[in-house]
Amino acid sequence: MENIADRADPALFLSALPFVKEYGIEIASAVDGAVTIEMPFEARFSTPPNHFPASIVGTIGDVAAVSSCLTMLPAGWAAATLDFTIKMTGRAEGRLLRAKGKVLQAGKTISVAEAHVFAVGTEEVLCGSVLATTRNFRLKA
Repeated sequence: MENIADRADPALFLSALPFVKEYGIEIASAVDGAVTIEMPFEARFSTPPNHFPASIVGTIGDVAAVSSCLTMLPAGWAAATLDFTIKMTGRAEGRLLRAKGKVLQAGKTISVAEAHVFAVGTEEVLCGSVLATTRNFRLKA
């Protein structure tokens, strides 16, 4: 069985993505096949009246889904989104978004994952679900 240290590191991968830094997205937890990420509310990325727009809900869901796929890849590999679908299920209003990504099928070159996105205020409320497909590839040395 592979040691998790021999796997791709989603935190390292995400830290290299400028939009992840700009949005303030951070990994809250990561285990084999599952990653939880969070993004704080910022008015500059909101829609009136102080909601996260569907585009941001989709983005954080995609990042969580792809990151969960990364946990199943060997070190030296990365993943890129081939496609994703967002379904809004409620208002995205709160102090942060929390996306819980989970691998549905881990393949060598193609993987599929889901993420449930929650608006967190006084409680955690489901506001969207994402289904994403990734293209997995070896990084060039």
